[in-house]
Order: sequence, then structure tokens, then C-alpha cells
Amino acid sequence: MEVPTKIARKTEPGRKLSRLAFGEVTVDIESRHVRTATDSSSLEPRVCDLLRTLVARPGLTVSRGHLIETVWGQDEGSAGTLSQAVSALRQALGDDDRAPRFIETVPGLGYRWIFEEPTERRGSPSPRWLGRVWAAGGAALAAVVGGLDGVGARAVIAGSRTGDHP
Repeated sequence: MEVPTKIARKTEPGRKLSRLAFGEVTVDIESRHVRTATDSSSLEPRVCDLLRTLVARPGLTVSRGHLIETVWGQDEGSAGTLSQAVSALRQALGDDDRAPRFIETVPGLGYRWIFEEPTERRGSPSPRWLGRVWAAGGAALAAVVGGLDGVGARAVIAGSRTGDHP
């Protein structure tokens, strides 16, 4: 299952990813600064690495072992340090482990990035598009009512001039 994640990438070609955006939350990767609608904070380097690892695999469960090895290395990380980092990341993002918007705990396995950009409501069709529809519909109606040579339309107009009404 693929979960769409909108990531704002503010980089020049050949440069590393410098900014992530998830709805009202933005993360500056270089400064590790997180800004939400109500707060701002800074991430520790390993917590920022954890975020990048999860975001790189939207909708997929990333095992605890993989996260520990990727973010800390086999010798430095532990289940406890991972849990603390996930908790710090959730707090910085304004996420709630009971009703997650960003990070879902998959019991016994690991964590999953679940953020989905809200689908935008489709706006009403543009007047330009509607004008074309009305013009095409009007032409079709005229062809049906008046026939292809317009005889019906002339008969109605001619009948109204003489006062004859069907």
C-alpha cells in the first residue's frame, strides 16, 4: 500500500534535500528546525535522521532493527533510545501516539510514516470551459430543433411575424 506524502523539496539540482513539509508542519533539514502551526523546536541530529528514514518509506513499516542500525549503528542504538527518539519526534511534529497523523506504531514490528496530504476539493469548472460546453450544447440543440439547414428556426420566426401560432 502506498501512502502519498507531499514533500516540499526546496533544493537546487545537485544539492541535498533541505526542507520537508507535511501539511502545516515544516522541517528545515539543515538546521533541524521544526515549525508547526502552534510551535517551533529543534531536533537532535539522530531524531532528524529518524524522520528522514521514516519519510523515505511512506506507508511501509520500518522495523525497529532497521531503524536502530540505520540511525545509530548496531553498536550504539537500542530499543530504548529508539523509543525516546520516536517520542521526541512525535512531540516536535505535534503528533499523538493514540491518534497519529504522522508516525504509527506497528506493535512488535516497528514504525510507519502515515501522513497523507488532504485531497483538495475540486473547484468549480472555469467559466471558459463552461462557455465551450454551452456553445456546443446550443449548436447541437439548434441542429436538432431547426434541422441542419435551419428550416425549423425560420418557420418559427416566420410564424411569429404573421401572428400564426401552432
